[in-house]
Amino acid sequence: MDTYSFLQPSNKLEIIVDGKSYFCTIYYVENDKLTVFFEKQTDLPEKEIEINIYSEDGIYNATSRILSSNYLNETTFYMLSFPSNIKHSQRREYLRANIETDFSMKVILDGTEVEEIHSITKNICAKGLAFIADRQMSAYTTLEVELLLDGKSIKTQAELVYSTPIRVNNTFKFMTAVTFTTISKEAMNFITLQCMKFKG
Repeated sequence: MDTYSFLQPSNKLEIIVDGKSYFCTIYYVENDKLTVFFEKQTDLPEKEIEINIYSEDGIYNATSRILSSNYLNETTFYMLSFPSNIKHSQRREYLRANIETDFSMKVILDGTEVEEIHSITKNICAKGLAFIADRQMSAYTTLEVELLLDGKSIKTQAELVYSTPIRVNNTFKFMTAVTFTTISKEAMNFITLQCMKFKG
């Protein structure tokens, strides 16, 4: 499974069905299939799908098939066939740049705001950002992000991709990445342009 190290439990996975995106979380990985879950009841057809897997080293695009579903209270579990035709996405909107800029993020649990984070990005792309957090973030939260970039305020909902322990100055912090879920195409194009200017 080392070849497929990006298929880690808790990593975000995007299912694309009939042109619509649905964000879920990897729950369990086996040799011939993987299980993902949605925190809310979600109805998807058992058919061929496109998936994007979000990991620390980028985004992997692949094809799969929904094999079955199961429900536990509000949580929906789906069993998928093991991804095939896997490739690192080279789409321009995923161009990532080490831009440090201010952002704020509301953390919402069960519909109630429990925390507001003010921090600085480590890197950004049109689909998300990464930053160093003081503590690990739960995958079971809803996030609302306001990113301040080159004089423009970009607001979007987001979901956690990963929150990984790292050592900083003899203490543990958490490299944390989130993916934007309601960002407009206009805002994505603006971020991509800033990333291209930074790298250029």
